[in-house]
Amino acid sequence: MTEFRPRRERPSLPAAEAGREELRASLLKPFLLRLREERGDPAVRALLSSVGIPQSVIDSDTGWISVAAARRALSALASAFGTDALESRGQWMTHPEVLGAYVRMLRVAAGPADAYRYLAANHSESTRVGNYNLISAGRRSVELSYVARPEVESDQSDPLLCAARRAELVSIPRIWGLPEASLEHRLCIAEGASECRYLLEWPSSDYRVLAVSVVLGAALCAGAVSASGNALASVIAGLVGAGFGATLGALWLRISHERSARVFEKHRILALERGLDLHGHFNDAGGELVGATLGGKYRILRKIGAGGIGAVYAAEHIGLGSRVAVKVLRGAAAMDASEIARLRREARVQVSIEHPNVVRVLDLDQLPDGSIYVVMELLEGRSLATRLKSGGPLAAAEAVPLFRKVCDALTAAHQLGIVHRDLKPGNVFLCNDGSVKVLDFGMSKFTEAEALTQDGYTLGTPEYMSPEQCIGAPVDARTDLYAFGVLMYEAVSGTLPIPGKNRRELLELHQSAIPATLRERVPDLDVPAALDEAIMMCLKKRAAERPHSARELDRLLERVPLDPLDLSDEMPADSGGRVRRA
Repeated sequence: MTEFRPRRERPSLPAAEAGREELRASLLKPFLLRLREERGDPAVRALLSSVGIPQSVIDSDTGWISVAAARRALSALASAFGTDALESRGQWMTHPEVLGAYVRMLRVAAGPADAYRYLAANHSESTRVGNYNLISAGRRSVELSYVARPEVESDQSDPLLCAARRAELVSIPRIWGLPEASLEHRLCIAEGASECRYLLEWPSSDYRVLAVSVVLGAALCAGAVSASGNALASVIAGLVGAGFGATLGALWLRISHERSARVFEKHRILALERGLDLHGHFNDAGGELVGATLGGKYRILRKIGAGGIGAVYAAEHIGLGSRVAVKVLRGAAAMDASEIARLRREARVQVSIEHPNVVRVLDLDQLPDGSIYVVMELLEGRSLATRLKSGGPLAAAEAVPLFRKVCDALTAAHQLGIVHRDLKPGNVFLCNDGSVKVLDFGMSKFTEAEALTQDGYTLGTPEYMSPEQCIGAPVDARTDLYAFGVLMYEAVSGTLPIPGKNRRELLELHQSAIPATLRERVPDLDVPAALDEAIMMCLKKRAAERPHSARELDRLLERVPLDPLDLSDEMPADSGGRVRRA
């Protein structure tokens, strides 16, 4: 469990100063964001002007206001929305401008319980007129008290101040994608008590679910068989049901943990970017590097793409005159050790795979501010994702040669013990000269090396993730073949084999749903039977039933008839189950 040490308290301010810096202005931020969204910036400016709070103080994540100013502002907000609206921060709790105030807490808190511990240990970061004390803490509940400092003369008995504190406390689980905490307000300063006492509980992944699943599975299976009157059969059925229930319960827990970790990581990055933005370190304008020279060698010409953590530029090598692509980490990712490690891994992996169907890495260096950039060969063309979006499904005569080139790239990677782990149409690039390149080995894994992520943590794009990848189980070359099967299915049919409404549903369906064959799903396209069979082999739930290697898959694809007259002919299989020509 993470240990937090209280920060050194600042000395109390003299009475004459007490009205200046008492509460963090971020206490008001969620409600002001709601006001801005519903009524516009003029309404926010008018409210702040009427209560005597400068806009610059609100815009800063470290601004302070007096208790009196906070009471005036909360009163105005209660008039605008109603008093009940101050009981919860709602969706605005995870707005970047609110998360920026929690950037220190988000660096060390692994869950809501840690966040409440941090709040109690470091209460001087949010208030100078009171102390939070941690009374007890469990895995999904805490009890806190708030006590006004006796040396402070500001009146804190206003019910609106209590409401604003409650709103912050109940909203903290939202940072992990959980519902708000339930709150029992046992004592309240606004009602004459000497302190506020809060009992907070929040839903979370609970191992009681696992126990319930085991008992329920055993009861259902044993009950179904008990009608036969065979006691031994009932016991065996109960054991089988318990095992099945345990598997489902463990799967539910893993999916819940994974989703919470993803949501938290997104919010942590937003908080970091907010802090960098306020300090002038976060530049994400379209042409911030255009015209600059990196490492004294690469002159940036134009931006050619951008993603969640980086931007890609076309550049020119000053000495040689050759054109290259430069991938630069941006914003908070440039300060994040895990993202830096991932980009270094991508560069190292792609250097180690010397193959014409894998994009070549030429250099790796740092900007003066410490940001990492990678220099790669410049590709002219478009991704397979762009091609499918603009041109629709691929005909077999176009698809099979493309798929075989991807097989060649995967074979080269797998022979070095490298698993891509995020193969999808966006990572397959179709060059104007007819060549095909596999991109983005940033999430790849050496099968004999330590991964960048903890065991049980899933990486990848859920639409293309294998069953074993969905539950964080060990991956190997056959994991890439499953993703490749999804990619091929989509490229030929124009639809995913297993669609889902959200990430959680996709992770579950990829472990259980059996997709229709291509010839069943899109009979009008006359997909060759051999191609259909090869793709469906890749989509087998058990890795052992998929092709053993990308090279074996390439041999299956080689046998696909591309003559339009033969496309609908059934292809008999040999004794090993492989498709062969008649």
